[in-house]
Amino acid sequence: MRKLTLTILAALIATTLSGQTSMSFYHLGKETFQNNSLNPAWVPKGRLFIGIPVLSGIHLHVNNALSYNETFTKETNSILLDKDKILSNIKNQNLISAHANISLFHVGFKFPAGAFISFFANERIEADLLFPKDLIEVGIDGNDALLGDKVKIGNVGLMATHFREIGIGYAYSVNGQLDFGIRAKYLMGFTNASVPGNAKADITTNADFFQMDVNLQNAQLRTAGIDILSGDEGDIGSHLISSGNTGFAIDIGGEYKLNRYYSIAGSLLDLGWISWNTNVVNQTLNDTTFTYSGVNLDGVGDLVDALEDSLFDKFSVTETNETYKTWLPVRAYGSWIYHYDRSLDFYASLGARYIQGQLKFLYGGGITRRFGKVATLSASALKLPQQFFNVGAAFTVNGGPVQFYMAADQVINFSAPDFKAFDFRFGINLKFRERDRGLRSSSSLARSKGFGKSNNDGTLEGPKGVDSGSFLGKKVKNKKRDEIYSIIPRQKRPDVDTGGPQKKKVEPNSPAATSPPKPFYKKSINQRGEIKPKKKRKKKVIKKSLTGRHKN
Repeated sequence: MRKLTLTILAALIATTLSGQTSMSFYHLGKETFQNNSLNPAWVPKGRLFIGIPVLSGIHLHVNNALSYNETFTKETNSILLDKDKILSNIKNQNLISAHANISLFHVGFKFPAGAFISFFANERIEADLLFPKDLIEVGIDGNDALLGDKVKIGNVGLMATHFREIGIGYAYSVNGQLDFGIRAKYLMGFTNASVPGNAKADITTNADFFQMDVNLQNAQLRTAGIDILSGDEGDIGSHLISSGNTGFAIDIGGEYKLNRYYSIAGSLLDLGWISWNTNVVNQTLNDTTFTYSGVNLDGVGDLVDALEDSLFDKFSVTETNETYKTWLPVRAYGSWIYHYDRSLDFYASLGARYIQGQLKFLYGGGITRRFGKVATLSASALKLPQQFFNVGAAFTVNGGPVQFYMAADQVINFSAPDFKAFDFRFGINLKFRERDRGLRSSSSLARSKGFGKSNNDGTLEGPKGVDSGSFLGKKVKNKKRDEIYSIIPRQKRPDVDTGGPQKKKVEPNSPAATSPPKPFYKKSINQRGEIKPKKKRKKKVIKKSLTGRHKN
C-alpha cells in the first residue's frame, strides 16, 4: 500500500512540472513546417524543408487550476498552505496539464505537380490530471466538509505518457478548392502512468456519527517503464531505443475555399493508441464497501500503526503484470478564415481536447499579416481551458534559407507568482524556395474559375505560355511580376505574314521602275482623251397590273 501511495504521489507531482494549445501559433497558417502538425493539409511555401535536430522545434505548455498566490500565504518568515484560498479559487472540475514536444528531425518536399510528402520524428511528454473540487474539500477539511452528503469522485483521471512518434505525411490540392492532408505515425512508448476511465469512488459522511461510508469500484493504477526509468530494472539506454511498447496514430486535416474571401479549415489529431507490454505493473484496489469510524488516539503511541489497523487493512491490493492499452488524448481544431487580401487574414478558431472522457475547449480570434517573403506576424485574443481571456502572439522571420519562428500564449500581465498557464514554442528551420515560374496569384476566385493550376502554398500557376516564360511563341525573361501581370522586356515587332500575294521585286532603271504608276481605279477615256462621265443607272420600276401580271 505504501508503494502504491508513493507512486500516485510521484505521478501527481510530475504533472505539475512538465506541455498544448498553441492557438497563436495555429493562426500562422501555412508559414512554417510545424503548422503541418496542427493541420496536415497546410503546406508551407517552398520546395524543400529540412529540420535541425532539437533546434527546429521546442514546445512547452502548462495549464494549472491554481497559481502560487492562490495556494500559499506568507506570514512573517514562513510560507503556509492557505486552504481558504484554495477552496475559494478552485473550480468544480479542475485540470492540471503539462506537455513538452521536441522535434528530432523533419524533411519535406513539394513536387512540381503540387503533392507534398514529409518525414518526421518527435519526442513527446504529456501529463494530464483531472479532479473534482469535492475531493480536495474532503482532503483538506475531512468529514466536516460534507456532512450527510455523498461525494462522487469518479471524474478523477490521470494520464502521463512519454513516447516517440515517427511518421510520414502527404498533402495534395484535390481540385484547387479543397486541400487534404494525412499523417501516419508509428508510436514507441517509454513510460506511462494512468488510471482507467471507469474508476469510481463514492464517499458518504454520516451526519450523526461522523462516520464515512466508502464504496470503491475499478480503482487501479497502471504503470509501464517506471522501474526502468528509476534504474531499478533493465537498461534505460536500450529501453529508449527499442522499448517493446508500440502503437499507431493518424492525423487528418483539410481546408475548403468557399470563394475569393472565405475558407474553412479543420483537423483531427492523435487518433491512435499505444500497447504497453514492457515492465508493466498494475496495482488494483479490489472493489469494496466499508465504513470508517476513525481512530481513538487515547493511549495510542504510534499513529501510523493505528491507521494501518483501522483504515489501510480495509483495502485489498492486487498487483499484476498484464499488458494494457491506452488511447492518446484526441485534439481537434476548426477555423473560419477571412482573406482580406493576399497579405492579410482574419481567423475565428475553436480547439478541443478529449482527455479521460472529458472535453476541454479553447477558442480565440486572430489576425495574420505577411510582409512579403521576409516576415509574418500573428496576434490573437484567446481563452484557454479554466483561464480568463488573454493575448498571444507569433512571428516568423526569413533570411535566405533560414527561418526563425516563435509563438507564445498568455503574454499579457505575466508574472511568476500569478501565472496559471502558458504556451511557448520556438525553432529554426531550413527552407528552400522554388524558383518563380511565371504567374502567381493567391486569388481563390481565380482558382475556382479555372485560371491556372493551384499550388499547395496557396499560389496559382498562370495560363500556358505566360507561365512558361514565353511571348508569341518566343522564350523571354520576366523582369517583374505584379499580381496577375508579367512584365517582360520590350520586344521587336515581328514580321507578319498576311497570306496575300507577294510583291515582285523591281530592279532599278527597269521599264517597270521608269513607267508612270498605274491609277488605282479603271478609267473610261473618249476620243478626245477626256474621261467619260459615269452613266447613271436607271432604276427598274416594276408595276403591277390589275390582272396580277408584272409590267416593266
